[in-house]
Amino acid sequence: MTRDDLIKRIAEKNAGISLSDSRELVLDLFESMKSVILEGESLEIRRFGVFEIHHRKPRIARNPRTGEKVSVGERKSLIFRPGKILKLRMKNLTRKSI
Repeated sequence: MTRDDLIKRIAEKNAGISLSDSRELVLDLFESMKSVILEGESLEIRRFGVFEIHHRKPRIARNPRTGEKVSVGERKSLIFRPGKILKLRMKNLTRKSI
């Protein structure tokens, strides 16, 4: 699903919201989420999950082409941990599809 698909789905499910209002709402939501995350804070959405920054320590890695050892500096990455309800629903979805 793309951002535009999400915008259309919100407008379709909510009769009082136009496509342009839906677009503005989604863009504002994503911008607010980015702002919180870039400030270094975790973002918890109850019953859905948590977005947080994970600090990766510097390490020695290997260049896959040459086999040469290279130093990889400290870096940050964004991780998502699903909430309990989302995990349970995914587990049930997986079981039903087997």
